[in-house]
Amino acid sequence: MFNKVTDKKIKGIALGGLGTVLTLALILIFGQNNKVTDVGYRPVQPIPFSHKLHASEDAISHNGVQMKGLGIKCMYCHAQAEISAHSPVPTTSTCMNCHVLPMQLENERGNAGPLELIRTAYEKDQPIEWVRVHKVPDYVHFNHSRHIRAQIDCKSCHGSVETMGVISQIKPLSMGWCLDCHRNPEQFIVPARPISGIYSYDYQNRSSIDKFIGVKANSYDPNAKATLAEMKNIVSPHYGMVETAKLPKPEVAGMLVPKHAQYGPENCSSCHH
Repeated sequence: MFNKVTDKKIKGIALGGLGTVLTLALILIFGQNNKVTDVGYRPVQPIPFSHKLHASEDAISHNGVQMKGLGIKCMYCHAQAEISAHSPVPTTSTCMNCHVLPMQLENERGNAGPLELIRTAYEKDQPIEWVRVHKVPDYVHFNHSRHIRAQIDCKSCHGSVETMGVISQIKPLSMGWCLDCHRNPEQFIVPARPISGIYSYDYQNRSSIDKFIGVKANSYDPNAKATLAEMKNIVSPHYGMVETAKLPKPEVAGMLVPKHAQYGPENCSSCHH
């Protein structure tokens, strides 16, 4: 019907249109997938665990009952995040540390409820299969200990978890989001708060182990801004390749030296190795 030139153009337009449709479909399917990057992802967990009940220090309403939050520090349940690349999900035995007696009382009332699920998992030596909320792609390496050691509070990435009845993702965890913080940390970092268990250190005046444990809750300033370390460039332009100019020696054996945050690396190999 058409000559060879026209026929070739029609085929090219058709293939181009099909490619555009497929590309848009992939963007919609993967780019908008809650399980990958979406803010607001809030999966249903196997046990209705309330961070508001466990971590809040304020008066809350739980199941219609007015009570005070338990104020449990993040670092108690997510233990060793300060020395590990990964922040662990609490084990069943960690839950049992507090719930042995409450479970006994609840069972006596004839209302097993969610605590019975914990007890059963503990007795069968089985983990509770929590649904992961915060996840970066497998080709990205994120080290919790490096950030915690720099006194970067959990809230910086996970939000005010202590106010959440059901945990949800509030940050995109995208490469652009990470780089924004690496380039302008003073604008995005929330300094360590007492509730997180990550204490701010005053190593300039510290002379004993009592001072080493950090600030007290009643001296915490919720409006405080991140204090950046004194840095010097390794290369110029720095591309995030800087090192701390002054770092105190540890005074307590076996404990990492606390330090202030600095510019994060921007070279590919730091996060994609």
